[in-house]
Amino acid sequence: MAYVLAGYGSIWLVWIPLRLFTKSKGRRGLSTACKVIPTLMAAGLAGRACMAHANAGAAPWLVFAGLLLGAAADAALEIRFTVGGTLFFLAHGLYTAAFFTLCPPNVWTLPVFLTALLLAALFLKRYGARVTGRMLRAGAAVYAVALCALLASALPAPFLAESRQAAPGALGAALFVLSDALLCRNAAARRKAGAPETRADGKALRRRRALEAALSLGCYYTAQTALAVSVVAGLSA
Repeated sequence: MAYVLAGYGSIWLVWIPLRLFTKSKGRRGLSTACKVIPTLMAAGLAGRACMAHANAGAAPWLVFAGLLLGAAADAALEIRFTVGGTLFFLAHGLYTAAFFTLCPPNVWTLPVFLTALLLAALFLKRYGARVTGRMLRAGAAVYAVALCALLASALPAPFLAESRQAAPGALGAALFVLSDALLCRNAAARRKAGAPETRADGKALRRRRALEAALSLGCYYTAQTALAVSVVAGLSA
């Protein structure tokens, strides 16, 4: 697994800094490439494991397909937000199907889903003011429901499923939700910071925003890596 650790280390030491630097310089093409490459690395890891096992089963292939959709969504978000969001929605559907393949709906599914839904509603009430327009608000609500379904399918799996894929997959699902929550919170914070009465020193503000972006990206790429590792772990049992 040394190559996995090396690849993961490169995310923090190479790709996140390059993504932030190229984006700050307005190099859209390079910035997009730097954003997509870590997700493609995760997809490659999962795809290699799937192809090495003739009887991999549905769950690993569903995760692999979700990672590929995630890479496409990374690129699409840079061009059209709604297209990228739709692709991520579909990817979450694939991940949810994968976890339900490992661990069918059970006594914990509904409680976890309803708890996540309540927390999502409270979160959107506080930080969702940036979402303007009826269609975008509806899209955000549907996307939040998809994330809740992902958690409901993933979180019980490590305790009920026998597959070694369940634990790292559940970690990936949780970090995926956390990364989206950080994105939403950061966007709301930037909007608030734009008011003259709350504007901080420019240099300090840029440093804080870069740190927030790095943390959000780090959670996202760690989620993708955990999902890919879940495929490897499940197939190595």
